[in-house]
Order: sequence, then C-alpha cells, then structure tokens
Amino acid sequence: MYTKEYDSILKTEKQISDGGYFVENNILKSVDVNTIAHFNNLTCLELWCDNCAIMATYNNTQNLGYLIKALIEILDICEEDGISLSKIKNIPIRIVTDSVGWGGKVVGFGHFMQDRFVLTEDFLKIQLLQ
Repeated sequence: MYTKEYDSILKTEKQISDGGYFVENNILKSVDVNTIAHFNNLTCLELWCDNCAIMATYNNTQNLGYLIKALIEILDICEEDGISLSKIKNIPIRIVTDSVGWGGKVVGFGHFMQDRFVLTEDFLKIQLLQ
C-alpha cells in the first residue's frame, strides 16, 4: 500500500515528458540483491526488466532495505503477510528513458496504472541524506 512517504521524489507522466524523457511499458522480470566480493562485498539492488536493467551497477550497501521498501510501496506490490524478493517477478511496469527506442538509457521507472514515476538518481538517495 502506498503511504505518500515518497511524494517528494515522485513525478507525474507530464513532469517526465516535460523533462525530455520518454515512457514505455515493460515487465519487471525479477528483483535481485547482488553482493560483489571483489568490490569489498558491496551490495547492489538489481531490477531486471524484459529487455533492460533499471538498476544493476549502483552501490546500495547503506540503504538497501529502504530501497526495497520504497520499491514495494511505489509499485504497490505489497502483500498483507509480506513479500519476498523471489516473488517480485513478471510485474507490469513503465520505464523512463532518455530517448525513444533501442539505445536509450533507462533513467527511471513507474507504476503501470498510476501516474507515479521516480527517476533512478532520486530513488537511489532514499534515506542517504537523513
């Protein structure tokens, strides 16, 4: 259930378009946490879509739990008794890109039915500045 905790970083589709970005439909195939030993065991939250990765290369060690919580709330995929990462798959999602078609960089994501988007750079900062 969305609690409005993230309203300060959320954007509407109009704000996304006005910023020069583009929106397209996609499928969130899986959400993973990767721990990379040769980078001092840093953790990465990885969001894998049908034909792209929204996030796969960022160091999320300090705020990983907060990002997972925000992802679940923004996409409204919570369940009463909890949800494990392994169950977050094949979820309709909208991705935000910096150009149309192949070759565009994914710069954000949004709820499939609600007018609720977040840019990756804003999403990554959740709980880091407090």
